[in-house]
Amino acid sequence: MSLVLGLLWAWDLYEKVLVSYFSKKYKPVPLPEVPTYSPSDVSIVVPTIDTGSCFTECMRLWLRSNPCEIIIVTVPKCKARVEQLVAPVLTGTITILTVPLANKRQQLMAGAKAASGRIIALVDDDAYWRTTTVMPYLLAPFENPEIGLVAGLQSPEIPSERQDANVITVWEAAATLDMYRMNHDQPVRFAADEGCWVLVGRTVFVRAGIIQDQHFVDAFTHQVVNNKIVNGADDVYLTGWVLDHDWKICVQNAPEAEITTEIKRDWKKHPYLTRKLLEKLTRPLWASVYVAAWLRTLLTTPWLAAAFMLWMVFGWGGWVSGYAAFVRRYPYMASKVWALFLMESMGPIIDVYAFFTMHDDSWLTRRADDQYVMDAAKKVLQGDVSELGWTATQRVGIESWQSKP
Repeated sequence: MSLVLGLLWAWDLYEKVLVSYFSKKYKPVPLPEVPTYSPSDVSIVVPTIDTGSCFTECMRLWLRSNPCEIIIVTVPKCKARVEQLVAPVLTGTITILTVPLANKRQQLMAGAKAASGRIIALVDDDAYWRTTTVMPYLLAPFENPEIGLVAGLQSPEIPSERQDANVITVWEAAATLDMYRMNHDQPVRFAADEGCWVLVGRTVFVRAGIIQDQHFVDAFTHQVVNNKIVNGADDVYLTGWVLDHDWKICVQNAPEAEITTEIKRDWKKHPYLTRKLLEKLTRPLWASVYVAAWLRTLLTTPWLAAAFMLWMVFGWGGWVSGYAAFVRRYPYMASKVWALFLMESMGPIIDVYAFFTMHDDSWLTRRADDQYVMDAAKKVLQGDVSELGWTATQRVGIESWQSKP
């Protein structure tokens, strides 16, 4: 077991060398001198239900970038609420659509179908574009005709009154740490082999030809897992589709491309990415191997076990340096580090739970209509998808959609 622990130690060092190398290698795409795409080429599509009060401010910020249009897709019961929130910033570029039932993928496709821009921005209803540089920097990678999907830097939107150690909650700190880790990890994976298993969908820019293609629409809206139509994971599916169809993606981790978002209080083509994905899927197994090897080594070669533990805690890229960097960025969250460590240590257990409950989307902040999820899945499994599309009935300021008869 001492040999096993030694090999694991060597692997950990190898990983950190790779991460350091790719971190230095990564460079965001600069703005072109003469851009091919402008804000007038961008249609913003926003699926929303149970819309929060921050929506008005988010809309105001999006409008500053002068997009071609903003298409909001909701459901009838939420329409009045959306109209109320949109009213203070309502312009001719804003269109509100409704679909009969809440399902994020169906809402996205309804919006994409109505979009006229060459580039479609899929945006969450709580995504803030604090600077007007977001759009040009997310458009810049499309100068490469092989790029099909782009995402930028993503950070938490924390009001000044909550930037206080006595006010901030563990849940806010956990969400912040998750984004902090993602902003560090994604450029590394992208620099390694231009791969990434998901460009997180808080704000992603995609070529209209990809997302409006009927083959994509059918596959995207008819995915079934355990006899239920899938509601979430739209960004995971879109990223995979783009890569599988010989397009490239771009991680634009530039400060100018940063968006912020509300956080809740209470294998051949991409070898590096494939290896990291396999590691993540087998994390429970790897965790048990680490623990078993360390415990056995503690009994037989205690000095090695102690040295390994010191390395993991205080060594290069260890727990102390990792959390210290996070605390330097968010000093008011220092008192929550102990809880964050415990929550991260639960990862292997959560992985196992998630694997066996992939059919359950009750963890989503905005759930799909349960009856639609069940009925649509039955139709897909029976090969009858003729009634699952959406048809426009009118387009005069406020536009509504209905199921095909």
